[in-house]
Amino acid sequence: MARKKEDWDALRFEAGHQFTPSTPIAVAEFFSGRKKEIGQLFEAIAERGRHAIVYGERGVGKTSLSQVVPLMLPRGVRQVHHIRKAADPSDNFTSIWRKVFRDIRITTESDGRQNATNIADHYADRDITPDDVVRELRSFSQNDVPIVVVDEFNEVTDEATSQLMANTIKGLSDDGVNATVVVVGMADNVTQLIAGHKSISRCCEEVLMPRMNQEELRDVIESRVARLGMDIEGNAKWKIINLSKGLPTFVHGLGKFSCYAAIDRRRLRIVEGDTDRAIDTLLESSQQSLKQAFEKAVKSNQPSAKFREVLTACALAKADESGFFTQTAVRGPLSQMLGRNIEIGHLRPQLHELIEGKRGKVIQRVGEERGYRYRFSDPAMQPYVIMAGIKAGILTDAAKSALAVQSDLFANVPRDHGRDGQNK
Repeated sequence: MARKKEDWDALRFEAGHQFTPSTPIAVAEFFSGRKKEIGQLFEAIAERGRHAIVYGERGVGKTSLSQVVPLMLPRGVRQVHHIRKAADPSDNFTSIWRKVFRDIRITTESDGRQNATNIADHYADRDITPDDVVRELRSFSQNDVPIVVVDEFNEVTDEATSQLMANTIKGLSDDGVNATVVVVGMADNVTQLIAGHKSISRCCEEVLMPRMNQEELRDVIESRVARLGMDIEGNAKWKIINLSKGLPTFVHGLGKFSCYAAIDRRRLRIVEGDTDRAIDTLLESSQQSLKQAFEKAVKSNQPSAKFREVLTACALAKADESGFFTQTAVRGPLSQMLGRNIEIGHLRPQLHELIEGKRGKVIQRVGEERGYRYRFSDPAMQPYVIMAGIKAGILTDAAKSALAVQSDLFANVPRDHGRDGQNK
């Protein structure tokens, strides 16, 4: 039976529901992969006196993990109480826990009448201490599973807050309080996120959230496309996976717009041309701040400077699991794009400018001279730069085919990768 316009409209709407690039994932059935990290959080929640610190790059899914884990816990006689609060630069220890306490209600009796209030009301006129938190969280019953998530902890600028949070976690653990505190934030290591972590390391599960691997990204695409009653050819799928650079936002964005492109052409099969159209749509719909940062980084009155090409080469450079790459890793892709051998000495000045304020510090540098490592200050800039390079025609076929270190970034032939069998 031929589909009517309203059927295609309904399918397009459902595609927007399945792929959610703009918001963290809060429904367990939509969360793909992350088995190791989920297992670590399960262990922390199950063990009395154990807590968790979730850290990693921006945009890798830390918030989604903290939201979805309580929904995936086995259901039984115990009641899960999940309280998540995001910190901001104006917060300190007291304001963070006052937010949490507003969601914990108690019943008191006065003049024969029962009154429901929240705990925060009892701390309206004074600071909250670690001992207060231990005492209040101890009030949960043995049948409760309290999980308190403090998200965006890296945003807090008050120096004392980090140490007080460490003291709180240690106090909760020492007293065997039946509650789990999960601190979430952007950091390369736990030390950057929370002071005093050595004193709490024995009672904390340290959960590093890396970028999603190819299998996890593939699951995101395949599971959602299947729910829509659609399918996707191998070239389209692997282009989405490789372009996303392990970032959930981009695999969701490219997946959604690829579905839209196919649906708008009244097809249930997504082909590579749909993904190419999705690239254009995603570039047009990207955050204005990302666009402005890109233009600031590459703008130059000297065509010979080649900042756009250098930045694109940075995006294509082989990197470690934290996104860091070396000058040598940039040299290969840049040489391929420009069609001539580029020496590191000629590359170094452009890299230096890209870490300066004049170009928005789009690249950050760590380490010492002769051992410098680089990465994008905003991880989202990496896939954006690659897609902008495709649209601008910077990446020639010769350059694309030479990027074997990028897992066949733009393969021109179908492949099964152990899952598809024949290309349909």
